[in-house]
Amino acid sequence: MLFSQQNAVFPLVEVGATATGNVELNSVNMALYDHAAFVLQFASTYAYVSAPVLTIESGSSDGADSADVTFHYRLSTGSAASLSTAAIYSAEATSSALTLSSAGDYAGHTLILEVDGDELRSTTAGVVYNWLQVDLGTNVSAGTMAAYAIMSNPRFQGASMPVAI
Repeated sequence: MLFSQQNAVFPLVEVGATATGNVELNSVNMALYDHAAFVLQFASTYAYVSAPVLTIESGSSDGADSADVTFHYRLSTGSAASLSTAAIYSAEATSSALTLSSAGDYAGHTLILEVDGDELRSTTAGVVYNWLQVDLGTNVSAGTMAAYAIMSNPRFQGASMPVAI
C-alpha cells in the first residue's frame, strides 16, 4: 500500500508564500487522525526584527484559538542547500511557545513540528479541540516559506485520504 493511501499529505501555504508579519498557516482537523506532523521550510532570506514565537493553536473549529498545544519539534542542523546535512536533525524537544531566537538558525533550514492526538486536551475537563493551526507570530520581516502537513495513523484507510483543511 502506498504512503499516500494511508496518510494525508497536503500543503499549508502556497510554495514560496511570503512570511512577513503574523503568519497563520491553514488549519487542519485531527478528528480522523492520531498524529500530525508539520514540515516548515524557511528560505535562506528569512529574517525578523525581533524573535517571533511559534505556537500551535487548537480550537473547536477552523481558525479557532482556544488553547495552545504542547508540541514536539526538531530543526535540521544543515541548510537545505547542503544535501549532506539537510536531513540531520537536532534532538527532540517540546514547547508550547517556541521562540525562534536566531534567524540564522532557521533561515534555509527545515523545522518539523509534531502533535499526537492524545495531547489534544483543553483546559476544560473532557473537551478535546481537534482543529490545529500553526502560528508563526509577529515580527517576521522578510523571507518566504513552504509548509506541509502529514496526517498519519488514520482511524480508517482509503485509496484517497480525506484532506483535513
